[in-house]
Amino acid sequence: MPVATKYKKTSNEIPTLVSVDPSQPGETQANIHTRWHPEIPCVATIPVGQAFRVECLDYSGSQVHNDDNADDIIHLDHDSDHHLSGPFAVPGAQPGDVLEIEVLDVQPFQDHNWGYCITAPGLGSLDDERKGKETKVTKSIWDFFGNETSSRHVPHVSFQGRPHAGVLGTAPSHEILQQWTKRESELEVATSGRAGCSLPKPRGAYVGQDLPDALRERIYREGARTSPGREHGGNIDIGLATRGSKVYLPVYIPGASLSVGDTHFCQSDGEPTTAIEMAGIVTLRVNIIPQGVHQLRMASPMYRTSPSEPIYRDKLCFTGLSVDRDGNQTNQDGLLAYRNAAFQAMEYLESFGYSREQAYILLSAAPIESRVVATANRPNFVVSLGIPTEIFDFDISPRINGITDEEKRKTISGPALPSIKLNGEITNGHLH
Repeated sequence: MPVATKYKKTSNEIPTLVSVDPSQPGETQANIHTRWHPEIPCVATIPVGQAFRVECLDYSGSQVHNDDNADDIIHLDHDSDHHLSGPFAVPGAQPGDVLEIEVLDVQPFQDHNWGYCITAPGLGSLDDERKGKETKVTKSIWDFFGNETSSRHVPHVSFQGRPHAGVLGTAPSHEILQQWTKRESELEVATSGRAGCSLPKPRGAYVGQDLPDALRERIYREGARTSPGREHGGNIDIGLATRGSKVYLPVYIPGASLSVGDTHFCQSDGEPTTAIEMAGIVTLRVNIIPQGVHQLRMASPMYRTSPSEPIYRDKLCFTGLSVDRDGNQTNQDGLLAYRNAAFQAMEYLESFGYSREQAYILLSAAPIESRVVATANRPNFVVSLGIPTEIFDFDISPRINGITDEEKRKTISGPALPSIKLNGEITNGHLH
């Protein structure tokens, strides 16, 4: 078993409840877990109403490397998603209460000042079945300079980050855990596996604590996978939950058992593939709203945005409708409308010389604004996707005479590719 790290305090006396080493594999480190289960013991107690820090691995648990080869993406083990720090006990929290979680700061490690965004067939929501448009396995590395980021794999772009934790979640009760497993299993059966639900499985499960064998086996067998966001929070991937924001989560068991992880440097609205994934240090303050679930009429997590969030005013926006590419009308299919807007934006970026994967990466990693514009005008949803024009070092505006040959960036270097030939796609976290 990994050796537990000693909790430490910084000079300003904010305690660090979990320490990690982002250069080492997640499954060798203490106080990390990769499943949701009410019986995972808490590793520390949160000082209610006071600031505390938590160090977090990237979601993969250090499987991705800062280089120019994407072989590590082919071998990425998604059964172990996500490597979370915790859980933490919140003294006095009872079922029916709500945790008010104030995000005081999110930063990368100073000696690990980079992140990554990846694409792979079957991984994201913008796979394109058309010939020549198939998603490739790629990796882009993003370097951080203060609150700015840029990538050698996606040139001519830089932007302000909005660092945040993609996962903030409380532990489910046994009853809630059973509900999740039942409904997701039923969906998998109803869709013959096409829904891609990540159902419980021992493979990839990990709790970095000394546990009795029977308890460990039960957690690994029953524990909910961390891939989807659910009523407790979890992998809700709210890019706006950055410094100065607040997140509100329900409590299902005494003490709440709060966990945090999946730190991002930046993420778009919609996140069609990964964000800019990073190892990070999260500073939080937690308070309890007694009986907040009833008081707030809470059915799922709530959040309050930050007044200091970086905002780009000038955006080029693309719209999508609930009509497929063959012209068939669907009944208010919101995901289809989003995909249509995103595909249009990707093809527009490709006209400047970006590859399909570079455009895909930008729509997931950059501070893209997606909006549900209208839902009442049946049979269509209208969804928009706004690309900040200021993040490019050239003008992406539409022009009367079109894009000249000189303006087309045909020599734009591409993202990192694997040296290994890939056949198939990612299904339930594995390449086939």
